[in-house]
This record gives sequence, structure tokens and C-alpha cells, in this order.
Amino acid sequence: MTRTIVVHSHRGGTGKSSVLANLALLIAAGGRRVGVVDTDIQSPTLDLLFRLGPGPSLADYLLGRCEIEAAAQPAGVPGLYVVPARTGTAALRELMSGGYDVGLLPEGFDRLAEHYALDVLLLDTHAGLNNESVTAMASADVLVIMARADRIDLSGVEETIALAGRLACRRTLVLSMAPAGIDRDAARRRSEEVYGAPVAGILPYSPEMASLHGERIFAEAHPDHPLVGEFRTIISALDARDEVSRA
Repeated sequence: MTRTIVVHSHRGGTGKSSVLANLALLIAAGGRRVGVVDTDIQSPTLDLLFRLGPGPSLADYLLGRCEIEAAAQPAGVPGLYVVPARTGTAALRELMSGGYDVGLLPEGFDRLAEHYALDVLLLDTHAGLNNESVTAMASADVLVIMARADRIDLSGVEETIALAGRLACRRTLVLSMAPAGIDRDAARRRSEEVYGAPVAGILPYSPEMASLHGERIFAEAHPDHPLVGEFRTIISALDARDEVSRA
């Protein structure tokens, strides 16, 4: 049975899409069949991170131009399939002007999981709350909330917390861009108090990641870097069902 993991953030700039791409690559490299859908139609990223070629997209599926299975491209390692959000801006204008049936999203997620016999389906979302993000979150078995390890990201998150509390899914927190010398225990306690969910990982700021300029996935470019070990720690926490909360 496919396990759906949704990665979301209240604000932009948390490294959400990059973390999701690394998790997807590492899970698939471990032998599981993994699907990724970029539901961030407004500001897509995963097509660039996975260096996808031209082809149909999630937007094309929502506009009735293709089946969602046709929009999935093999990416990176065997057993990994990625559905880009869109290519170009024309589809975005059409969706904004004409709208679409939001029920197509969960239907598409289910069809993708069945068609490719996925073990894990990872959904990337737009920062904040919009139709695509809320629908993706409602499809989650596990909701991963991304936040930077600073005071700003620990404020103004009431909407995300309130929505997550109404969802029938487990949730966990990942802190990113932690500065050197941070008190990890204090950051963990403070974050868990604010979000009401356990911290699955604290990712340090990495100059090596910044130097990639989004042109490669970090785990692919630096497989032996300590940060990749942090990604694996998050995967272990997601696999251990007692490490996430329904509270």
C-alpha cells in the first residue's frame, strides 16, 4: 500500500523542495518505488532539480490534456518517477482564468500510485495555503512541516497548525538552515512546543548546498556529506510510525 508523504511550509525559503528531492532520491536508491508530484503550480521547482525534459505536466492533467500517468518521468534512479507541476506559463494562465476540478488531484494521486505500484508518494506544495496545498495535505498519511530554525518561522503558523490538527494524518517537523553552534536540544523543544509535533530532523546550513545553485540534488552531488546522513535520519523517522504525531 502506498504511503503518501506531503512536505509543506508556512513560509517560502525553507528549502522544502530541495529536502523533498533528496528524500525521494534516497528512498528510491534504497530499493523502494517512489513517485513525486510537484503541486506547486505557481512556482514549480522539481522539474529543475530533477533536470526533467519537456513533456506533459500536472497542469496538463488538470486541464484534461493527458492522463497523470503520462506526465510522470523517470528521474535519477530506477523506480523514481516525477510529475512536474507545469512547463511554461500558458497552463498557469489557463488554470487561473478557467479553474479546474479540485477532485482531480486526489484521483490523480491514487491513479499514479496504482499505475506505478508505488511504495511512497511524495507531494511538494506551495508555501502557505491554497487549493493545491490543502488538497495535497488532505491526502497525506504523514505531513512533514518544514521551518527554518529561527524565531521568525516559529511565529504566525496558526493557520498551518489549525489545518494540520483537523487532518487524519500523522505529522512531523523538520528544521532547516540551522546555524553552526545552535543549541539543538533547545531548538527541538521550542519547535515542538510551537508546532505540537515531534522534530524528525534538524538540517544545518550547508555552503555546499548553496553552491549547487539548485542545479543538482545534494545527495547526488555529495553522497558522503554529513548532511546526507541527516536526510537519512529523517527517512528513518518517517518510517518509524511512533516518531510522528496525530495530536
